[in-house]
Amino acid sequence: MIKFIFVRHGQTEWNLIHKLQGSLDSPLTPMGINQALKLHEKLKKDSTNFSYIYSSPLGRAYHTAQLITNNLSNIRTIPEFQELNLGKMEGMDYQTFEATHPIEYFDFFYQPEKYNPSALNGESFTDLLLRIKKGIDYLLSVHKDGDTVIVVTHGITLRGIGSYLSSKSLSLENFSKYPVPENTSITTATYLNGHFNILDFSNIEHLN
Repeated sequence: MIKFIFVRHGQTEWNLIHKLQGSLDSPLTPMGINQALKLHEKLKKDSTNFSYIYSSPLGRAYHTAQLITNNLSNIRTIPEFQELNLGKMEGMDYQTFEATHPIEYFDFFYQPEKYNPSALNGESFTDLLLRIKKGIDYLLSVHKDGDTVIVVTHGITLRGIGSYLSSKSLSLENFSKYPVPENTSITTATYLNGHFNILDFSNIEHLN
C-alpha cells in the first residue's frame, strides 16, 4: 500500500482579500505560516514518516512544504499539481469576476461540467484532471508499497484530485462533491491493488 497525504498551502495575502490566484502567486500571511507550523507539529506528533515530499512549483505551496518539513527534506517540485490556470481572472476579486463574467462565475463555482474558460484564456476542469492523472501516474510509477508521500498543492487542484481518485476517470460528475479544502488541510488517500481509497478530505484538526 502507498499512502498519499495531499496538503493545501497556507493562507495567502490574496486568500485574505478574496482575490483569485491561479497560476499567479502571493505570499503566505502570518496566519498561513502559523497554519503550516501547526501542521508540522501534527506530523511530528503523529510520527508521520514520509518517504518523499512534493510541491507545486508555485511559491505559496513550496513555502508551505518548507515549513511543514522544517526545511529538513528534499522537496521535489511537480508541475502537474500546480493550481488551475484562471487566465484573465487571475488577480481579480470575486465580486469583479461575478460582475464581468456572470455565466463563467456561476459555472465555475456551481456547474463545473459546464464551465467554459475559453473567453478567459483559462484552463478547463477537464484539462486540470488530465494534468492530475499525469501526476498521479508518475507518482505511482516511482513509488512502491510502504511509501508515504506528501504532496503540497492548491484548492481547486485538490477538488480535482478528490474527483479523480474517487472515480479514477476524467468525468466531472464527482467534481462538485468536493469543496475547496481549507488552508493546510490534509487529504489522505491510500493506493492498493490498483485502487484508491480516500480516507479523509480537508482535515484541519491541527488548527483547532
